[in-house]
Amino acid sequence: VVPVSPTPRWAIVALLSVGMISAYADRTNLSVALASPDFMKAFDLSNTDRGLVNSAFFWAYAVLQIPAGWVVDRFGVKWPYAIAIFFWCIAGAATSLAGTFGVLIALRIALGVGEAIVAPASYKWIRMNFEERQRGLAIGLYMTGTKIGPAIGTPLAAWLIAAYDW
Repeated sequence: VVPVSPTPRWAIVALLSVGMISAYADRTNLSVALASPDFMKAFDLSNTDRGLVNSAFFWAYAVLQIPAGWVVDRFGVKWPYAIAIFFWCIAGAATSLAGTFGVLIALRIALGVGEAIVAPASYKWIRMNFEERQRGLAIGLYMTGTKIGPAIGTPLAAWLIAAYDW
């Protein structure tokens, strides 16, 4: 990997953080819907079912972290990340079309598959483009997305559900 010149690399860290914001907003938005009695009724969800739906994302995400790291090492950051973000956006959008509990679980698993590449790809890019003395700041800026995503996504999901229904 050829290091990027100094100016754009901070912009790329900002883009990686935006990717993390999107990923974390996606992770939290269904949690808001799962608190809605209308949502629970639409899918006839028990408390156990709600836990399964919330967990489904993390099953795929956890299992695929190591393979995602291998993919990034083998094929680089750009194309695997681009394909993954496209996949997770489709999975996230398709969730609005889910009509059954099984489809909801499958789409949450698909979201986890797509998002599994985010951390390995971002850390690899930062590692390859920043000197050791600057990596802490770059990673800190990147990781702000893990806090901003839920801070934006949760109230936005609540507002959208209140305004437009699930």
